[in-house]
Amino acid sequence: RRRSHYEQLTEFERGRVIGLREGGFPFRDIAERLGQNVSTVHYCWVRWSRDGTASRRPGSGRPRGTTEREDRRIRRTAVSHRTASAAEIRAAVGTTVTQRTVRNRLLDVQLRARRPVACIPLTPRHCRLRR
Repeated sequence: RRRSHYEQLTEFERGRVIGLREGGFPFRDIAERLGQNVSTVHYCWVRWSRDGTASRRPGSGRPRGTTEREDRRIRRTAVSHRTASAAEIRAAVGTTVTQRTVRNRLLDVQLRARRPVACIPLTPRHCRLRR
């Protein structure tokens, strides 16, 4: 997963904010304990008071072209067939996404260089000379 410019509060931290606030702690003390901004703590509490939930709303961005399961299959295929191109991985997985999407999913998990280098194989003499 790509990192955003800031870290989101975890579910546990949101629960702590709500629990401490219900326990009578001021926003400043809660923020100090959690190492967060006062505005972050306040916003979390306001959402809890207004909506009755502290969880994040679904994002407004474009939905992903692959599911988590397809992402795992892409990753597994790339690791087991190290010289396979993105097109070959896409065909092996059987998804209807583009090659670019396959490359993006591999980049997300730090797998790069999907194109095998075309070169002349070394002769035994070349191998000896390299030693």
